[in-house]
Amino acid sequence: MKSKKKLQNIEWKESVIKSIIYRSITLVLGFLTAYLFIGSIAIATGTAILTEAVQSVNYFVYEITWSNISRRRFEKKIIEKIKRKEINLKMDYSSVLELAYQLSQIDTFVPKLYLSVKRIFKNMLKNEELVEIHEEIRKFTESFEAVHSGRKLFFPKNKTIDKEL
Repeated sequence: MKSKKKLQNIEWKESVIKSIIYRSITLVLGFLTAYLFIGSIAIATGTAILTEAVQSVNYFVYEITWSNISRRRFEKKIIEKIKRKEINLKMDYSSVLELAYQLSQIDTFVPKLYLSVKRIFKNMLKNEELVEIHEEIRKFTESFEAVHSGRKLFFPKNKTIDKEL
């Protein structure tokens, strides 16, 4: 957060310096142009100063607006790229067993949670990379089912556990 604020502060200072330098150059050019057409130093000076005062504010606002638009576009692209990036979740043997064990300890009457846990166990048993621990996962699955064997889970009419799984 601090670095972002510092970056914005630097951008602001840089824009002010750029505006002053640019406006100094255009002030001289404006004066010379007005003097060549009008021939009066006083009128050329007044015209150049007034024009540059208005244009300085305009340029500064334009520069800040442009910087913010560019920054937002860049940030949006980064955020979109992050959202599209696939996340790989790697779990080791002990993590899978710990997850299976913890799920087998759940004691609930909530049908959606029950079905979610059943799906997780089912998917773990389908996963070919977990073949080595399928037997242990089956034990945890049986333990989970035993916890719920005497329970009456209330599902909406016309839905059964088999349909959900």
